[in-house]
Amino acid sequence: MWKIWLLFDPRRALIALFIFVFGMVMLLHFIVLSSSPYYGGFLGWGSPPAAEQMSSMPTQ
Repeated sequence: MWKIWLLFDPRRALIALFIFVFGMVMLLHFIVLSSSPYYGGFLGWGSPPAAEQMSSMPTQ
């Protein structure tokens, strides 16, 4: 394992790794937030869930 660090500068490699992981985390959070249960309302995607489309007043 120590031979790998002879090929790469540890500071640059770790910074690149942290940036990549942070980007993946943000991407996955946006994918989950735009899924059906959350319907992506903060981005204006999709339609609201069925519970929000239902009226609280009974039909006559």
